[in-house]
Amino acid sequence: MEQKTFCGAIVNVLDFSHPHVRSLFEEGLWGFPNKHVNRLRWSLLSEGCIIFFYGNYNNNKGIYLKSILKKKFENHNPVKYWIKNPVGYPLQIKVEIDGKLEDSSPVLKGELAGFGIKIFKVPVDRWSLIVFGDFEGATYPYIVFNKVIELFDARNKKLPQSFDHDTIKEIIYNIGILQGKISEKEVNIDNYRIDVVWKRIAKGNPYIVFEVHIHGNLEEALTKLKHARDLWNSKPVLVTTKEMINKAKEIASGAFHEMYDELKIVPLDDIIELYKKKQEYKTIESKLGFF
Repeated sequence: MEQKTFCGAIVNVLDFSHPHVRSLFEEGLWGFPNKHVNRLRWSLLSEGCIIFFYGNYNNNKGIYLKSILKKKFENHNPVKYWIKNPVGYPLQIKVEIDGKLEDSSPVLKGELAGFGIKIFKVPVDRWSLIVFGDFEGATYPYIVFNKVIELFDARNKKLPQSFDHDTIKEIIYNIGILQGKISEKEVNIDNYRIDVVWKRIAKGNPYIVFEVHIHGNLEEALTKLKHARDLWNSKPVLVTTKEMINKAKEIASGAFHEMYDELKIVPLDDIIELYKKKQEYKTIESKLGFF
C-alpha cells in the first residue's frame, strides 16, 4: 500500500533483555506474527519512516531506541535469533538504529499514556505494533507521533561542536519541550517572524518570546521583541553573544526603553549550559522512573 503522508510506528518488544531482541541489536532486524492486524499495520509502514522501540530496561518501561525503516519484507525461513519460534514472525523489517540503549533518555510509559496512546494505559504490556499516520488503518494520527518525536529528540539530541543561529533556536525550542511548554519556531506576528515562542495553552498567546542574535541587525531583533511584547504582552528575551551584550543593553535602554525593564538579555553560553543540565536532569528522572 503506497504511503502519501507521514508515517511512524512504535514497536513494543516487552523487554530489551529478551533473547529475541538480539536480532535488533546485531542486524536491525525485527518481525511480527502473520495475523490480520499485524499484516495490516505492517503493510502501512514505508521506507524512511521513524520507528521507536519500546520495552523494559533497568526496571523502567519506555521508548529507548529511535530508528529509520530501511527495508520491509516477508520471510518464512527460520531466523536464528528467535529461538522460541524461529519461523513465527514472517512480517519483517530492517531498521537503522540511532544511538545506544544504555545512553538513551527514554520517553516513559506514563508519558506515552499522557499523549492519549491507550495501549500504554493498561497495566500489562504485550507485543505490539502501533502505526501513526493520517490515512486509513493507522492506529493514531501523526500529530500524536510528532509529540513523541519532539520529546525523545529534546532529551537525546547531541550538541554540535559549533553553534549558529538555527542551532541555538533549536536548543531554545527543545528547552521549551523539556519544560512541558508548547514550543513553536518561526512564528509570524504581522510583518515579523519570531524565532521561538513558548505558550502555556495551544490557542493562547505566547507568554515568552525569544530572538537569537549572533550577527546582523540588532535593532531588528529588538523591534520584533518589542512588537511581541506590545501585541501579546509576552516577556521578551534576547539571546546573543557575550561580546554583544553591552551593545544590546545600550540600544535597548535608548530606542527600546519602554521594554527595557522587562527585557532579558541572555548569553548563548548560558542557554547551551541550561540545555545540557535539562537533558542530564531528565536522564536521572527517567532512571528513577517514578516521575
